[in-house]
Amino acid sequence: MEDLSLTFQYMPSSRVFGVGDHGVVDLMPNGGDELVTIHNVEEYVERTLEFVVVKGIRKQIKAFRNGFNQVFPIDKLGSFSPNEVKTMLCGDQCPVFTKEDIIRFTEPKLGYSRESPAFLKFVNVLVNFTASERKAFLQFTTGCSSLPPDSLANLFPRLTIVRKIDAGDGSYPSVNTCVHYLKLPDYLSEDFKNQVTHLKRSNLQCQLRI
Repeated sequence: MEDLSLTFQYMPSSRVFGVGDHGVVDLMPNGGDELVTIHNVEEYVERTLEFVVVKGIRKQIKAFRNGFNQVFPIDKLGSFSPNEVKTMLCGDQCPVFTKEDIIRFTEPKLGYSRESPAFLKFVNVLVNFTASERKAFLQFTTGCSSLPPDSLANLFPRLTIVRKIDAGDGSYPSVNTCVHYLKLPDYLSEDFKNQVTHLKRSNLQCQLRI
């Protein structure tokens, strides 16, 4: 193993670790005198990881725990499974929504109603998206690829679909992401549903390539 001139010390890149002015922490007693070799490199990696993700942020984890406990008693978390806690904190990472969900929990306005042909085409296209396409669509329209628990029912603001003025089959949808506002051209058919290739975002203007 090539000599890397490493010792059993760690120099954090942030003051958050609170190692003092010298900026170096010993990973073991007298770590500055212990060279890293082929024989102890695994121990070096393990001790470094232990400091970075456990010992070094113990103070911050304690502060987070105390703050969280003020909002929601931690002892009550035992009523939930790990997956339920993850969903509450991070949302639904694999969102699924039915045709009924979309019609009920979205808001067609300004040129569209729930009976508008273009809106119903949009619904039909959306329910046939794959999982990755649904996540891309949510990222495109809301800025987040996941949904709150209970899917679209708890999305706020509600996803609003309005008619894009002076736009036809050759035009792209656009969005105001922060208010979940989709400007949808009055497409004449659903032919575009199998031609979705990707979603991309530029500032407040997004395009759906169809």
